[in-house]
Amino acid sequence: MKDKSLFQLSFPLLLNALVGMVVMLVDMMIISSYSEDAAAAVSIANQILLVAFDLSALLAAGAVVMVSRSLGADDPEEAKRMAEAAMVGNAFVSLALGAIILLTATHLLSAINCPEKIFVDATTYLRVGAFTILFNGVMMAATSTLRGYGETRIILFLGVIAYAVYLLSAYCMIFGKGPLPELGVFGSALATLIVRASAVIALLFVFARKLKLIPAFWRHTLVEQKLRIKKLFDLSWPGAFDNLAYGFYQMILVSYIATFSVAMLLSRTFTLTLTAVLTVVLMSISQANEVMVGYRHGGNRPKEINPCIFRSSLISTLLTTAFAILLYLFAGPLISLFTDQPRIHELAKQLLWLTIFVQPFSAVNTILFHSLKTMGDVVVPVAGTQIMMWCLSVPVAYYLAVKMQLGVVGLWYVLIMEEALKAAFLLIRWRYRPASPAEA
Repeated sequence: MKDKSLFQLSFPLLLNALVGMVVMLVDMMIISSYSEDAAAAVSIANQILLVAFDLSALLAAGAVVMVSRSLGADDPEEAKRMAEAAMVGNAFVSLALGAIILLTATHLLSAINCPEKIFVDATTYLRVGAFTILFNGVMMAATSTLRGYGETRIILFLGVIAYAVYLLSAYCMIFGKGPLPELGVFGSALATLIVRASAVIALLFVFARKLKLIPAFWRHTLVEQKLRIKKLFDLSWPGAFDNLAYGFYQMILVSYIATFSVAMLLSRTFTLTLTAVLTVVLMSISQANEVMVGYRHGGNRPKEINPCIFRSSLISTLLTTAFAILLYLFAGPLISLFTDQPRIHELAKQLLWLTIFVQPFSAVNTILFHSLKTMGDVVVPVAGTQIMMWCLSVPVAYYLAVKMQLGVVGLWYVLIMEEALKAAFLLIRWRYRPASPAEA
């Protein structure tokens, strides 16, 4: 397969992610205009669902690495088999996760101090979301496969269609437009379920037509598939564990501020919605860089890896920091898209100011973390970042947010500290990582 540049790989991913960010922005405007309590209910339920969604994508991280490596080594048949194993494996994991969420929804919400006034709506959203998890796992494995093949334009095309359908269906279901009844929070959750199920069907069709890949797990021996899943799992589990732990970490942080007020929850939610543009720019560059590193590693071209990572880190740092500054400068009108409450405006503007100082560190550690994963170095980076989170960030966050009564602002101070320490640690790890056979 012909090498593609960072721009060729990242630009479609960036466009798709930016469209997704706009959709998330509009979606939050829709649910906020329906009811601010509904927006808070969706936000706190999503905090739990995000953990499940990350875990449902267990083998997706390994898929993009193994597919790109196989193609770099000129073995397209093995790339197809790896993609197949990732999709089926994720489906089984997602099925189990969905059942757990469905049965324990109320207990999970109680555990993170969900306010009583939004508890019923949050439970409804969470239970519908449990069914969405199955389709999310398969979808993530499929899109990771397309990334591994370098087919990022297909991801963009399908993403734009899915987002458009979602917004239309969510608006109609939430407010009861046309022949549909007013469903509120339930309508928002149902629209997500329908769109993700449709996306899986579309992706399977693309696989059959474009990649000539029709998943047929049963055609291969159990030993073959177990070996492939083990390879995927070995690459994926540290990252999946990291995502899972990070999700629980965020749930703990939310529980610290949920006892203050719904306004504090919403200031965090609206800020994260606006700063999603920073995340999508960063992840688009990081995902493209991951594929480029995978091709070079699989093709035994180690001398080309360092320049690739340096360039990706520099570009992502400059872009995301510039966007963070713009968000702060236009904070007033942007926050007004969601609410007119002065307290939420005040808090969200403080958070956007602090985000400017988060971004340079976040950009560097994201690029390095995913590059190390692609090189097969996953355990030490995950262990190091987890130790920082649980042994340092959690107690410091409790002290600042609860004891010092800084609330959500205290969480952002902790975020700056955490991202800076992670960046320093991963730079040291990259410099002194064990050499692969090709680098030795």
